[in-house]
Amino acid sequence: MSTEEQILKGAEELFFRYGIKGITMDDVAKHLSVSKRTIYEKFPNKDAIIEILLKQHFDKHLEEFKKYRHSSSDAIEEIFMMLQPVKELFNAINPRLLFDLKKFHPQAWEEFQKFKKTALRETLVTNMKRGIKEGLYRDDINISILATLRIEEVELAWNSEIYPSSEYNLAQVQICLLEHFLFGVTNIKGHGVAERYKKQLNINGLL
Repeated sequence: MSTEEQILKGAEELFFRYGIKGITMDDVAKHLSVSKRTIYEKFPNKDAIIEILLKQHFDKHLEEFKKYRHSSSDAIEEIFMMLQPVKELFNAINPRLLFDLKKFHPQAWEEFQKFKKTALRETLVTNMKRGIKEGLYRDDINISILATLRIEEVELAWNSEIYPSSEYNLAQVQICLLEHFLFGVTNIKGHGVAERYKKQLNINGLL
């Protein structure tokens, strides 16, 4: 692993654990047992680290979306395949992370919004068209409205005023909202298929 990769990994560990605001370049250096100079030789500031980490996560998610689309048997399985990485990610993240990103790192926040409104939206639109074609989703749904609703739900689950971390598990909120979306767009046949997948995931301990 290169020095740049070690710094990015160490910073990500701290951001996930504590949020972004309270973590300084000094903290990253101490966490990795390297000098602050070493950090600054590779990255000019914390914003640069955050933007690279975001891009890495976006690229990773895009690859996962493509993989699920091609390896899933149907549109419903594609949605359920997204649940496990969602659960793992949100179990690992401090709920403050998104709030810190929005308030203190506007450029990175803008990139997050672009990702939601382009790549994530396109994935949802493609999935709903697939589900309708397969006869598993209702053919009367408004794809544009529901795609917008779903991408906003992703951010909604992070809102500590609505879902305070003292009362809710962030991963479970995301899973619950995704499941609600899925059962809202499926028809009677799709409900049966979704219940079958859900039962399999419960048996395997993934939900």
